[in-house]
Amino acid sequence: MYNPGQGIRLRGSARTDTGKVRENNEDSIHLWAQEDHMILAVVADGMGGAVAGEEASRIVIEAIQTGIIAHNTPLVYETMAQDVLIEHLKEAIREGNENIIDQASDHPELKGMGTTITAAFIRNTHIVIGHVGDSRAYLVDGADGHIEQITADHSFVQALVAAGHISEEEAEDHPMRNVLYRALGQARDVEIDVYYEQMHSEDRLVLCSDGLTLHVEPDEIARIVMDYPEPSEASEKMIALTNKRGGRDNISVIVVKAEEVSEAAFLDDTDTIALNSAGDYDDEDTIVAPNGFGSSESRTSPNTQQRDGESTHVEPPGMFSQTPQSREDDEDTQEPLQKEETLGEGRDLYTNNQ
Repeated sequence: MYNPGQGIRLRGSARTDTGKVRENNEDSIHLWAQEDHMILAVVADGMGGAVAGEEASRIVIEAIQTGIIAHNTPLVYETMAQDVLIEHLKEAIREGNENIIDQASDHPELKGMGTTITAAFIRNTHIVIGHVGDSRAYLVDGADGHIEQITADHSFVQALVAAGHISEEEAEDHPMRNVLYRALGQARDVEIDVYYEQMHSEDRLVLCSDGLTLHVEPDEIARIVMDYPEPSEASEKMIALTNKRGGRDNISVIVVKAEEVSEAAFLDDTDTIALNSAGDYDDEDTIVAPNGFGSSESRTSPNTQQRDGESTHVEPPGMFSQTPQSREDDEDTQEPLQKEETLGEGRDLYTNNQ
């Protein structure tokens, strides 16, 4: 049985941004929190061009939101064994994969769509991650700033690096660096990588799409989260730096920080943030609550905000859950950005173009 740690609270920030080149945002992100010590963080990077990529990432986020959050109360997850939790997470990802394939079959305009998925469920200091594609999860040591990439990219170039055929430096400029050999939407039988990690006080977990790592090196990610202790500041700085260096792809980043606190520091409240999808959103929350599990009742508060071309800051007053918006919902509010390359509507599923 899972045994939660004591005296740790989790604080998180989630941001997604269109970038400086793309006309629309194919990334979707999700940040759900309960009490002070439970977070579900998800980054999905859609592929397929225009509406197809947005739809694929939205579908898998929705499947995880439904499969993980809607079917169980927080109290169930408080005591759930870790192997059972990961099976729930994998099943939700599989459901998302099935839904993507079914939608593409029913709608010819969506043929070839797919998405990456990196989903982390954190309970106090224990992390389980489900992963497919080349979005990433990093763990930054709060003591010395050392950063470790938890997930492995499912790209042809990373496979070449792992086999010793090319170096990491050669991989950065390789012509096939954006080609994936595994993504959701490829086949009904999808293999999901699972990772287990543990956080310590002041550690940071960073989830991101490859739009961030295209411009920002891992050691820079570590330096930013160490220099800016507030997760909201760190995520904002990473988005800004990426755009300053060109912002060639959509950018998504989630920062979760573990903090050691005394019992007196907790407040009697329960805060949660949820889904951001296919647009320029920012949700950040400071999660503070009594150490222990409070009411399992869900309160809803539709508190999403959107702006064109920039991230916005939202602090919902309580548990917040919203169905992801489709591109049609916000088409009139999207501000076109100057494109510097041809994106193409018919991208190969396995090519995560930048």
